[in-house]
Amino acid sequence: MRQSGKRVVLIVMVVAVALCAAAFFFDRYALDSTYARVPDSAVSLRPTYELYEKEYPRTDEQFQMGECTLRGHVYGADNERGLIVFRHGLFSQHQDYLPFITAMVDKGWRVFAYDAIGCGESDGESVLGMSQSPLDVVAAVGYAREAHLGDGVPLVLWGHSWGGYGVAAALGKLDGVDACVSMSGFDTPMKVLDSSATASYGLLGKLQWPFLWANTVIDFGDDANLSASDAIAASGVPTLVIHGASDTTVPYDDASILGALRANWKGLEGDTLSLVTMDVPGRDGHNNYFYAPESKAYLDECVQKLQDMLDENGDDVQADDVQSFMASVDLRKANTADPELMATIDQFLGEHLGAKER
Repeated sequence: MRQSGKRVVLIVMVVAVALCAAAFFFDRYALDSTYARVPDSAVSLRPTYELYEKEYPRTDEQFQMGECTLRGHVYGADNERGLIVFRHGLFSQHQDYLPFITAMVDKGWRVFAYDAIGCGESDGESVLGMSQSPLDVVAAVGYAREAHLGDGVPLVLWGHSWGGYGVAAALGKLDGVDACVSMSGFDTPMKVLDSSATASYGLLGKLQWPFLWANTVIDFGDDANLSASDAIAASGVPTLVIHGASDTTVPYDDASILGALRANWKGLEGDTLSLVTMDVPGRDGHNNYFYAPESKAYLDECVQKLQDMLDENGDDVQADDVQSFMASVDLRKANTADPELMATIDQFLGEHLGAKER
């Protein structure tokens, strides 16, 4: 009986170890697949530099991140209100944010915007992970200083989503940052990974947490789970945090920087910290508050028409009516920054940096 009991225990242990190993390697495969470079879409309603190049000349910049070269550009090189280092979101590139970058250039800011590893013009076949963002922000700031991109003017960090996390978490690794703007950012990589896994797989997703954590630590070590809210609180850097109340990509209560600050750093909001919750229906998500209302309505209309045409043509982007429709779209109109949002950011920076408005 005792031998039989030991055998059962041994079998249970072997099965448990096997299941844990399977879960670990499943997560490794899933993360590697998730983080792989996303190819450019054959047809897109996103903005490109060709729409802006006559009005907004730029300089080419590049710096190293390990063995990869990261590439970006400085817009408004002669502007003197301050240098903004801009970090984009996951599965995108900096040119997707050109309406907002150029809006800040119009307000007198100099903007250094670059593509993260595995994105846009930069090298790499993978974005590596959620934890990567603050690491390349630090590298970008180091390059900006070495290249004298912002000598004599205030230094601002600004990012969205993955970039919103990156710029805020980087405050714990950088000195001499004068202000920070974080939009729709997550507080820690593990919070957003846990939230995403649970949303996709329910309880099974929740059980994946130890294996997601193990994979992330293997890849990033001590930098695996930096907290953006802790970095903001400890740095004392004037920071504007914006988040949509109904964001489903980075849930407000479960994963956001803003939610973490309100939960764990009560009383911090005030002179140097401004928390803005976007709660107007239809403008309270992950990025739908970016656009002017009329621009968002036009973009939504174009998206629907494009999808209908692709459905009719079996997703053939070269079909005559698809190409004709794309030629008719006013991409500048479909991608116009919300003036109230840009004014909020500009006013916050102006007040805290003493940078006079243009």
